[in-house]
Amino acid sequence: MNQPAPTKLFREEAKTGAIECPACGAPITLRGFGGVEQVACAYCGTICKPEEDGNLNILQQAQRQRRPSILPLHKRGQLPDVLGTDAVVHTWEILGIMWREVVSDGVTYPWQEFLLFNPYQGYRWLIYQMSDGVWGLGGPLLGAPELQPGGTPTASWRGETYKHFTSGNARVTYVEGEFPWQVLVNDVAQANDYVCPPNMLSIEVQHGETGADVNFTIMQPIEPAQVWAAFDMPGAAPAKHGVHPAEVNPHKTKFYAVAGILLFVVWIVALVAYASARKNGVVYAGSVVPGEVLTEEIEIGTADQTTTLELGLQAHGMNNSWAYAEVMLVDLSSEEAISVGLETDAWSGVEQGESWSEGTNPRRVTVGGVKGGKYLMQVQTQLDSSGDPADSLTIEIKQDVPLGRYMFLPFVIIALFPLLNLGRKLAFETKRWANSDHATSSWES
Repeated sequence: MNQPAPTKLFREEAKTGAIECPACGAPITLRGFGGVEQVACAYCGTICKPEEDGNLNILQQAQRQRRPSILPLHKRGQLPDVLGTDAVVHTWEILGIMWREVVSDGVTYPWQEFLLFNPYQGYRWLIYQMSDGVWGLGGPLLGAPELQPGGTPTASWRGETYKHFTSGNARVTYVEGEFPWQVLVNDVAQANDYVCPPNMLSIEVQHGETGADVNFTIMQPIEPAQVWAAFDMPGAAPAKHGVHPAEVNPHKTKFYAVAGILLFVVWIVALVAYASARKNGVVYAGSVVPGEVLTEEIEIGTADQTTTLELGLQAHGMNNSWAYAEVMLVDLSSEEAISVGLETDAWSGVEQGESWSEGTNPRRVTVGGVKGGKYLMQVQTQLDSSGDPADSLTIEIKQDVPLGRYMFLPFVIIALFPLLNLGRKLAFETKRWANSDHATSSWES
């Protein structure tokens, strides 16, 4: 069954006609005469209104040079419709070009607006921000959003809440081509933009003799390369160096948060498995008389294998004092020696009626990569004579103990992924809102 042809927006096809500019005599080609309210000469800038007899009536005469816009007048391109619900591509022709600008805090922000026309879809806007190289594709909003004033105004549309982005007076600085409404150089409209990525609502109010003209536009960001390819422009598209107000943040915290939780569970399982696999066996545990040298032969691990040792020193009956022990392990087969110093301390007192205590008792030190075999252990001790010295010291040596770096370093790495992604997301939002009216107060939720 044959599908019916799409309904045309206009009863007549857009006609192509050539006439002369009444101001400079330059040729003007009309592409959409039936729906055009005015045409601006590309050569001198004179703005005219088409009459019923086919002549042009001057609305605003000008003498200016033609500006080289980033896209040429009457260029055709293939783009999807921002108002469509699918990805169908349509052919659009640039009927008009308008340059506008706003001034904020003494800084001028210019942009170029390209009026796109398709006889079946109507008019759309392609907007190029000259200050940061970003593009947007917009069309008329079918209705009016609900505005909510406040510290940070919002707009509601179809169940979505849009945050206020900027307000300003947009002034027309250049006009070229055909337009279905009257627009003159130096026309000013009060513009308010609201964002809810990937969409942006633009509300423009222009006051005239007959009252206020209000226009609602919905817009989405579009990549420069897509625009360049759509209009078959030579070379590469000018690079963008900013963020479109409605650009979707590419850094998804939810994904990394879920991934972080899953990796955390894996880490816990691996941690338990690693700790359970360690023997954590005691090689030596005994007391040493303070001031005397302890010498004893011990056996560590298994020959031709390495293990991890934990050496501990604990002082008994010590307060406001310290104790030190140097443990020397000499490999009886190779005569290689391992020396480990252990210092423990304990301090306490009363200050302003409050009791306090601090210190490290016992003290433990881990040594990795120790070869298995028989060792001669020598322990020399030293005590602090002030305060209450230790009554006795206990030395303990364990083998095949779990290393803390193997247990907790993976946790640090796992935690870094969501934290780094969160930092990148916040940096993206900072860049997005840098040129808004809420540079330090608005964030994407």
